[in-house]
Amino acid sequence: MKGSIGVFAVILAAVVLLVGSQAFFIVDETEYAIVQQFQEIKSVSTSPGIFFRIPFIQKVTKLDKRVLTSDTLPQEYLTSDEKRIMVDQVTRWRIKDPRLFFLKAQTELGGQARLEPLVLAELRAQVAKRLYDTMISSERDQIMDDALAAVQLRVDDSQLGIHVIDVRTKRADLPPDVEANVFARMQSARQVEADRHRAKGKQKSNEITSETDRLVTVMGACANRVAEETKGDGDAAAVAIFGQALSQDPEFFTFMRRLEAYSETFLDSDRLVLSTDSDFFKLLTGEGVVLREHAAPVSIGEPEPVVPLTEDITPRLTQTEVDELIQVCIPDEATE
Repeated sequence: MKGSIGVFAVILAAVVLLVGSQAFFIVDETEYAIVQQFQEIKSVSTSPGIFFRIPFIQKVTKLDKRVLTSDTLPQEYLTSDEKRIMVDQVTRWRIKDPRLFFLKAQTELGGQARLEPLVLAELRAQVAKRLYDTMISSERDQIMDDALAAVQLRVDDSQLGIHVIDVRTKRADLPPDVEANVFARMQSARQVEADRHRAKGKQKSNEITSETDRLVTVMGACANRVAEETKGDGDAAAVAIFGQALSQDPEFFTFMRRLEAYSETFLDSDRLVLSTDSDFFKLLTGEGVVLREHAAPVSIGEPEPVVPLTEDITPRLTQTEVDELIQVCIPDEATE
């Protein structure tokens, strides 16, 4: 009898625990709780705590209260200038009205499935109203703000009980098949631009080289002219010096010229047989020699006093004059 009572007590305790576990449920602060009875919503718990339900009759469904993220695959859109663009977007949202959300979507995955078509449709409408360049510019944030407001209106009209927090694009690019062609055109355009700059640089280099060669030729010709003029002045001064020296003692210069002529005429190995009456013999012995017809014999004795040459015949160029000669041959273009 006592054994039967013990078994009954254990069974009763198990039943009480089972009924108790089914009668009470806990709602976390990150959750909503929907209580259903025969598919009819009896209550909605939006705050955390422990709540009662009728065991085995009422069913509890919990929904996430936190911010949820919907990340769709990249989609291809057509801009107003009929260019294709790939947009990868992400939507952040949360459940605002759990009762309404449960009636429309049941679960978070169902809500995401209902929300994504609305977001993609609105993005397609926003992109279709704008140029391609706008979509890849800094104005894209404003476009996303406009899309966010429009998506919220669509969600409210659909009575999904969702609050859309943000709609953003992670990336906006050309489709892969178009992107390769665009990069090829960009490369070709940059190559043309580079070739144009190289051609301009080569033309400028040729102009500079030609101008430099011209200046070098002009300066060389001028330098040659100045050099010839300077040499001519030197030759004139040499003639003047020679004439001034010759005028002091013409007989002496005649004598020196004959000696130079003899030294050029005879070699060291030559042997001469001379008469004692020849002028050349007398010249070698130092006796007087008649240098020209009807001229008095020249005898080598005391030299006549030397008269200094006139200094203005061979004036030295000053450094200033040398600089002026150099400056004459430098064109104005070379100093600019």
